[in-house]
Amino acid sequence: MTDSQSPSDIFTRYEDAIARRDADAIVADYAPDAIGYDLAPPLVQLGEALHDAAAVREWFDTWEDDLRVTHRDLHVLEDGDLAVVHGLQRMTGTKKGESPSSLWFRTTIAAQRIEGAWKIAHIHTSVPMAMDGSGKALTYLEPS
Repeated sequence: MTDSQSPSDIFTRYEDAIARRDADAIVADYAPDAIGYDLAPPLVQLGEALHDAAAVREWFDTWEDDLRVTHRDLHVLEDGDLAVVHGLQRMTGTKKGESPSSLWFRTTIAAQRIEGAWKIAHIHTSVPMAMDGSGKALTYLEPS
């Protein structure tokens, strides 16, 4: 991946890499010691897991060719070689053997400029939960 001018370029590269099913491009944007809090288990993913292109390819294999990701409402807070970018992410596609799906969720990254390129030092994705004690994820919500 090429050096980016803005930390938010990471999101654009991710969208493109998902559409191309380019696992190597996805993992290339993570800093060596990155930490991830993703929608999928486990609670914490450390650098080695975030750099596992083979695992990303296995995940791609569970989807039909229509998998896409888009972002909106991105906000960038940048100070020197550190930045926070947050916004909404939408994933659409069809899991093999299932109906098409669409999911909106929140994404926040802490980016660090390393050797002139913005890398993901931390990523956190989440969906709202029902606060009624059920623990249900509210995956049907959409932005207004």
